[in-house]
Amino acid sequence: MVSAKPFKGQKYHKIKKECIKKKTLFRDSEFPPEGLSLFYSKSPPGDIVWKRPGDIVSNPRFFTEGPGADDFSQGSLGNCWFVAACACIAERKNLLRKVVPDLERQDWGKGRKYAGIFHFQFWQCGEWVDVVIDDFLPTRQGRLIYMHSKSRNEFWSALLEKAYAKLFGGYEALVAGKAKDAMVDMTGGVAEGIEIKDYKTEEEKKKLFKILRKSKEAMSLISTSIAATGKEMEEKLSCGLIKGHAYSVTGVRKLKLGTGLRSIFSREKIYMIRCRNPWGGSDWKGAWSNGSAEWKKVSDGEKKELGLTFADNGEFWMSFEDFCRYFTSIDICHMINTSLISLSKTWKEDIVEGEWKRNRCGGCANNRTFLENPQYVFEIRGFEEEILVSLEQFDRRTEKDKGKSNYTIGTTIVKADLNRKYRMHDKLERVHSGPFSNSRNVFARVVLRPGRYVIIPSTFEPGLHGKYILRIYSSKQLNIRELWLDEPAPPTICGIHSTLKKKKTCATQVTMVKGEGFPGNGNVGRFIYCKITCDGKVYKTRLCKDTLNPEWNDRVTFYRRTPKKDIHIEIWRRCRLQDELLGECLIPMSESATYRGGNVNKRFGLTAKGSKNVKKEGYIWLKILHSNEMDRV
Repeated sequence: MVSAKPFKGQKYHKIKKECIKKKTLFRDSEFPPEGLSLFYSKSPPGDIVWKRPGDIVSNPRFFTEGPGADDFSQGSLGNCWFVAACACIAERKNLLRKVVPDLERQDWGKGRKYAGIFHFQFWQCGEWVDVVIDDFLPTRQGRLIYMHSKSRNEFWSALLEKAYAKLFGGYEALVAGKAKDAMVDMTGGVAEGIEIKDYKTEEEKKKLFKILRKSKEAMSLISTSIAATGKEMEEKLSCGLIKGHAYSVTGVRKLKLGTGLRSIFSREKIYMIRCRNPWGGSDWKGAWSNGSAEWKKVSDGEKKELGLTFADNGEFWMSFEDFCRYFTSIDICHMINTSLISLSKTWKEDIVEGEWKRNRCGGCANNRTFLENPQYVFEIRGFEEEILVSLEQFDRRTEKDKGKSNYTIGTTIVKADLNRKYRMHDKLERVHSGPFSNSRNVFARVVLRPGRYVIIPSTFEPGLHGKYILRIYSSKQLNIRELWLDEPAPPTICGIHSTLKKKKTCATQVTMVKGEGFPGNGNVGRFIYCKITCDGKVYKTRLCKDTLNPEWNDRVTFYRRTPKKDIHIEIWRRCRLQDELLGECLIPMSESATYRGGNVNKRFGLTAKGSKNVKKEGYIWLKILHSNEMDRV
């Protein structure tokens, strides 16, 4: 069971104990069985009656035969996205236990004390909250009108929906949404939204299938839908699929064709996707639909392996080709493996909780205020690394009644100085930007070379305030941390400002751009790097492989007490036994006035170590900026 914060301060066990002691049934004053809990934009129909399960059937149960993806359906509320998410977790008991605590004890079973109170837990922007509800449910003519189980005396799905409605202020707040949001709320997973139109070529479509198959193998949750606007919502296509409707993806497989021995040696395969309609009933009428001729090509063994049964549970198979033809978007809730010991791939997780607020809400990179956003620095060491980035804003669904919606948000990653410790005031190379979306969350996969980077989460428009959570996953811990200060703080002794220590008065910024003309025979096996020394501190650029004309574009910023002291540059070649010094040069800081007012591009010739006049082959191009305004560098 996860540790959860009581929603609205209501503590389930305390309230239940008091109700049992007083022999009363709980009635929730925070979410009363009244019209305002149903609708905010209109008055509820007069024929809706709130009833407890015991007033609907004589033998109510939380579960009858345990939860299943096919034992409940969507009612008259337009929240198929939530129902599809519920179908994804219903058959995963470990996930269901996260959202339904005390799973076995929340029942009317024998020996259990009933008090008309239930509770569920949801993940909200970095923390779990425990939502308490009473069991009054909206009915019409004695039947549940919203989400309900197929068995009339099973009520877990209706109670779960009510708790989710309470979390966002009412049932109407659940109309329209993304399945990935609900899946994250019930698991704490990481959401990814995919537009199928972004995968145009056959190779790109194979890549998409691989993403879906790998995600399914990693026990991630997947939902899909067909885009619809206005009058198109809930429109049924000739193939049987419904526009604007969320389907859960329950299977992703490669299928061998043929029967008998032919199926063993056959190389003919087809990519297949299995979907489920939360309304129940098999929608799909195209190829590979229930009873179609295509299934005659499949061996009995293959059918058994795939579990190809066609009960009336809303499930159907279709080819991946047809899937891409009709569906337009996919929602994935990644269950990222962060276990210390595991046979499958594991990830290290870095999490920061932040806020866009006054002076820290600069908008996207199109705005001159972009660098006023929160900034986080991290480092990639060793080799090239794939990282997963998730930015999630606090859900504004609770403010739908005020006409508010989620911000358009995104992430930008820029290359940072090798020694960056203070906030960036100018942009280096942008290595990743976007996607920017008005979704609750955005997701990106980024491959980065070794080096130091700054990631900047932002809204698209400047001046918008709100909370967010930023999660980054990689094979190694990145130790991400926020950059707070614009420049070095004044010197202190025991935490007290001191005049005894000399204050840093200026900043010098050096970019090692590129080298050229180095001695050598061919490019094979050449690993060249640059070393820069200033005020006793030494930094190295990344290695440039297999070239005698390296391009580093690595920068260092020095905050200095001794502005006239020269800066030392060395060029080295990585060797097996001992690295070879190719040459060196000095940046004469007696000429610091030359480097003020903007980046100065300059080519320096290299000399042998300790020599001022003997020129060796090779040059280095540097960009140099010197400033007395440290909060601008």
